[in-house]
Amino acid sequence: MKKKSVTSLLILALLIQLVLNMAHPVTPVLIRSLGLPSIMFGIFFASMSLGNFFFSPIWGGLSDTKGRVKFLVLGLFGYGVSQLGFGFATNPILIVIFRILGGAFVTSYLTVSLAYLTDITTKDNRLKIMSYYAAVTTIGGSLGSLLGGILGNTNYKVTFVWQFILAVILSLALYLVLEETIQKKKIKANIKLNTFSFSKYKDLLNKNLLVVMILIMMFFFSSTSYNSSINYYIESILNLPPTFNGVFLSIAGMVGFLANIIITPIIGKKFTKEVSFKYITLILALSMMLVGLSKNLVIFFGAIILFVAVASVYVPVQQNIVSTLAKENYGTLMGLQNSAKAVGMVIGSLFAGAIFDFGEKLPFIASAIMLFIGFVILMKVKIEVE
Repeated sequence: MKKKSVTSLLILALLIQLVLNMAHPVTPVLIRSLGLPSIMFGIFFASMSLGNFFFSPIWGGLSDTKGRVKFLVLGLFGYGVSQLGFGFATNPILIVIFRILGGAFVTSYLTVSLAYLTDITTKDNRLKIMSYYAAVTTIGGSLGSLLGGILGNTNYKVTFVWQFILAVILSLALYLVLEETIQKKKIKANIKLNTFSFSKYKDLLNKNLLVVMILIMMFFFSSTSYNSSINYYIESILNLPPTFNGVFLSIAGMVGFLANIIITPIIGKKFTKEVSFKYITLILALSMMLVGLSKNLVIFFGAIILFVAVASVYVPVQQNIVSTLAKENYGTLMGLQNSAKAVGMVIGSLFAGAIFDFGEKLPFIASAIMLFIGFVILMKVKIEVE
């Protein structure tokens, strides 16, 4: 039964990640067509991350007691509706509201899918399955960028309409295909204001997890600073069309997919979790610094592909460390992890949007510096993973 659940989740994860990434290539077109300044790119991204931050612990905690599948369905369906509003709204304030709602809903799917994956894997096979999960989400994201760029090449709103339709279809598929992994507990889920006072996590967090959460914030500051700038940079600075944007992102994602399938299992066998975590962070820092400093387009795009490939390996390694350090309440802890991720995303997107006008390469350089700091922390602080 678990094997069937893993296979079902991986297939659905690929298709869902395709849907989640469809709007990325056309978002710069939306911003330009509305005559909005470049800083709005960062604000829109940060708004979604803000929704992630506040709602990740709620969905994770609820899924620990009420079941996983219903919150997977709710998250994807709600995100589809929010994206439709995002694509058709013309008022910046209304767009921000839809982005916050989109972040609040999508984090239900993202948080609970990791908890579901943890439920159906063991300590021995978790890294392998998580590398498969990261691989299929990478390939799905690549195909989504490609499809979104093609659909929105003449009218960006077409992409948002199809994103909504596919989100509804896949929400139904989640409900019909996935088996529940949680027996409903006959207790009230305490998710009110107490959810936002992180004192309730003191029994879950130890020194090792705290360091990892800080590193998660730093990584997602860097990756979001890059992600929230690269689409705008390619279209507005290099003057390349959404189709090129989608094709290039899909190629980078394909490389990430292969890296996860080939490299992640080798790393899991040859190196400890701590060592691989440390040196993957260093490679990320070096590749992003190359993106920020290079004036040669071949080197620029090559360094981006390297960054995307290594980042796709980083994620399952980091998730495996968190799940190994966790003892129970996987949904709650994955929610906390997603909140740490959201903090990095909020700060990274706002920072990138604010400094872009002062230098279009500054977001990439800032990403590299943050990753270098993360590497130094890993050199100085020993993370004890059993």
